Amino acid sequence: MSPASSIRTGLRWMALGLGLMSATLVVLAGYDYWQIGRTPQPCVTGPNWQADAALVLSGAPRLRRTRVAVAAWRDQHLPTIFISGAGAGGDSAEGLARAAQGQLNVPADIFKIERRATSTADNLAYSCPLLRKAGAKRVALITDSWHMTRAMATARELCAPVSFCSLPNHEPTTPERRRHEAIALFVYQLTSNAVWF
Repeated sequence: MSPASSIRTGLRWMALGLGLMSATLVVLAGYDYWQIGRTPQPCVTGPNWQADAALVLSGAPRLRRTRVAVAAWRDQHLPTIFISGAGAGGDSAEGLARAAQGQLNVPADIFKIERRATSTADNLAYSCPLLRKAGAKRVALITDSWHMTRAMATARELCAPVSFCSLPNHEPTTPERRRHEAIALFVYQLTSNAVWF
């Protein structure tokens, strides 16, 4: 085989490999899009479900995520509520805990605060050491339903051996939110911040 023929054969194989890789990435991105808005590994499997703690991801105004955690605490499904976030894109963890104390009439000592996170990856990276230190083995992850797929995939990647279940605040998954979340999840997976299913 001549050198030119070898080069052509090599280029064909390389093109085939790139084509297969591109097709695989398109399929994975499509699967991510389909997953958005679903509830992976739900906490509520029966009336007496239990978790060691809740982790509320900040970024939602009007206490909409925090209310879910407080309701679970009131129903004695969990003893402690961790809230994570510096406030980028929504309320800060400190602000949410303070507002919950006043508006929802709950004691301050049920809250543990993580103050540095400015993204979903940060929420989990900074909160997981706190959860481990507290001895939490099963944690109810609380965020909006359209954000839950990425949050759970990130938790599974960054927080082992802590196990998470989903306790979503049910917000509509609009087409715009679905697109944004599917892209964000795909980027997180490519950068090793979230598991590939």
